Formats: sequence, structure tokens, C-alpha cells
Amino acid sequence: MRIIKVTAMWCMSCLVMQKVYKKAFSGYDNLELIEYDFDDDAEKLIDLNVGQILPLLIIYQNDEEVKRIAGEKSLKQIKEILDNIYNA
Repeated sequence: MRIIKVTAMWCMSCLVMQKVYKKAFSGYDNLELIEYDFDDDAEKLIDLNVGQILPLLIIYQNDEEVKRIAGEKSLKQIKEILDNIYNA
């Protein structure tokens, strides 16, 4: 599973979600995490059709995008989504 995480320095929700993401991502074998900053990596994000809703997780399984999670979510919500994808 590959996850692209898009955040921004000015995004308060992004800061709040940092600890949640760290807990959510732990425990998965072969998880590849790629992190982009909305401002610094704007050119790279064009092809990913990233909008203004941050933070954003784009989840891939077998090189196909399977889910986008935008905005603040609880640890439980994120873990449920990741578990469903990981165990599919």
C-alpha cells in the first residue's frame, strides 16, 4: 500500500492530524508513505488533481488509486479505511 500525504505549513488541521496519522500508519507492513507540501510541491500535485481541502491522503493499492481521505478524521475512521484496503 502506498499513501501520498498532502499537508501545508499554514494548515491547522494538518498539524492536528500529524499524531493521528503517525498512529494510523503504524503496524502496516510494506507501507510506502510519500509526503508533499501543498505549496512547496505544487507542480508535483497538479497531476494528482489535489484541491484545496487539506490534509489529504491518497491511498494506492497495486499502483491504483483506491481512496482519498480529505480533512480531519478520527484515528478509528482512518484505521478502518486502511484495514479494509490492506486486507482486501
